[in-house]
Amino acid sequence: MESFSYLDIVVVAVVGFLVLFVLLIGWQLFRQLIQLRSNQHKVKHQTEASIQTNEDFPALDQDEDEETKIIAVLMALILANEDRQDKSYQVTKIERIR
Repeated sequence: MESFSYLDIVVVAVVGFLVLFVLLIGWQLFRQLIQLRSNQHKVKHQTEASIQTNEDFPALDQDEDEETKIIAVLMALILANEDRQDKSYQVTKIERIR
């Protein structure tokens, strides 16, 4: 049996780590693909369920509109803030712009 040099050991270790990382990256991509497909499936069923719920209970539309307005205002404030803490804002009017 031949003797191995330190360079041979380093090459084998580097190649082994590269193979390991490639396998782990492939596994992560595979898991994300499965998760994405299951999330799309859930969103599809939730959309169908919400359409049926809105038809059954028309009073929920008003609650959802209020929640949507609050969420829209919060998102607008987050975007306007631009990661600066020294600003202050006051909501004067909620208006949908298309």
